[in-house]
Amino acid sequence: MSPELIAIVAVGIMLAGIVLRGQRTLGDRIDGVEKSLNALMDRLEARMDGFQEELREIRDRLSRLEGKMDFLEGYIVRRNEHPGAPAE
Repeated sequence: MSPELIAIVAVGIMLAGIVLRGQRTLGDRIDGVEKSLNALMDRLEARMDGFQEELREIRDRLSRLEGKMDFLEGYIVRRNEHPGAPAE
């Protein structure tokens, strides 16, 4: 084999090694990003569950308040009604 051919083959092998190493490094980085995103999504889901529970509690409390307001409104309206004419 000629020295030129040996140099070409050596450069090809070196480039293949660089590409393979780069792919492996990139794959490791992608795995790291994926793990970070999964952890972030888990935390986000936990916070969303907490928000949903708080919203349920607020909705229940608001329903109780609405019921009390309806009762109070009915009481005030009946109290302020003028009595009808006396029956004969």
